[in-house]
Amino acid sequence: MQCPRCGSRKSWILKGGRRRCASCRFDWTPGRLPLRLTLRQWRAVLQWFLRGSSSAQIAHETHLDRKRVLRALAVLRRQMGRSMPIDVSAAGETPHRHESVQASRQATGGRPRSAVLGLRVFHGLAWAQLISDADSAKIARVLRDRKSDRSEVTWPGAERYTGVVYAGRLYRLAQSASGGTTRFGQIESFWSYLQRRLKAKGGIRRHHLDLYLAEYAWRYNHRRLSPAEQLRETLKLVRRAQVEGMRLTPRAQAWRDRALTAQ
Repeated sequence: MQCPRCGSRKSWILKGGRRRCASCRFDWTPGRLPLRLTLRQWRAVLQWFLRGSSSAQIAHETHLDRKRVLRALAVLRRQMGRSMPIDVSAAGETPHRHESVQASRQATGGRPRSAVLGLRVFHGLAWAQLISDADSAKIARVLRDRKSDRSEVTWPGAERYTGVVYAGRLYRLAQSASGGTTRFGQIESFWSYLQRRLKAKGGIRRHHLDLYLAEYAWRYNHRRLSPAEQLRETLKLVRRAQVEGMRLTPRAQAWRDRALTAQ
């Protein structure tokens, strides 16, 4: 039996069926996954999810409650965003969803402002992020003041992205955070894919948009994998969510700190 945190195969049994790793002193319950779904249930949810099924169809096929399926998909999409090797922290943090929606309504007189997306391509991996309302206002002002369509789109912080999407149109930036220009066609291909997925979805609430952007970016970056390989990768994300949801006991934390200090 392997420790979900460090991978060690040495552990002993605790009271209640839990186990403690002999290497990192991490406690876990074998076979327990997020939302108390079994491995078989998670596998079924992921298989239908990778086929592009809706939450209602997944609930029907897996015989699970739809709210439970929605929570499972939220866990998966959140892990998809966290698994990206791109340093998204350099692109700034997305504002709190309630603050973002409230500020957007105040700025447009009660009507929510259309979302502005920041796109980034780094070492062949693509990423999309919802830009804050403060930066969105700067982008809108720069685009309105442009003298021609060929003039460069720039504002303080523009180097964080490879391109921005404003009013449904992609604007390529001259320089990205990687310090150089991206080969033509990479960001355009990603936006074309993202645009098709967003249109097929029909409509997404603003405070859920970041989760769907993470899903579509993950699907685009793993599009060349076979369905079986994609299933294995998503199962890894679920197990990672299981580890992040667990906490070390104070005694186990002391043992782990002592072990790390000795190393």
